[in-house]
Amino acid sequence: MDTFNGNHCNLDIDLISLVLIPHLEAFIRYKIKECITSVHQEYGHTITKRKAFLGRKHAFEIIYGNWDKSFAALPKYMVALQHFNPGTVVEWKLESSPGKSEYIFNYVFWAFKPAIDGFSHCRPVISIDGTHVYGKYDIKLLITIAVDANG
Repeated sequence: MDTFNGNHCNLDIDLISLVLIPHLEAFIRYKIKECITSVHQEYGHTITKRKAFLGRKHAFEIIYGNWDKSFAALPKYMVALQHFNPGTVVEWKLESSPGKSEYIFNYVFWAFKPAIDGFSHCRPVISIDGTHVYGKYDIKLLITIAVDANG
């Protein structure tokens, strides 16, 4: 390891990602600059921003999975959710592509049956909050909250 330089063939994306995995597990928004510093502390050599970016991306996929595979598994997950939680409501928002037989996924909404039933016992004040989920896809997460008679 003492003979490494920034372009050494063994200092590849796989090795960089192994260094970054513990850091990404501790803090998901680990920056490129911090990735470069971590690899420099581990091996004593500075890597390029591109290698740091690709290493972080690979480490992220090792920890959390691939975006495309996650979205491909979403329909099966929703079917299983409805099967094992009878009464669960799942609604999909898709847009059709003009001139094609394909659909573009916009969002999916689901609500569990106990949560639906519980809203009938809540005060008439409901809070709706949203947050942006950053990553390959620009999506928003909406959360609905209500307070029951017991506070």
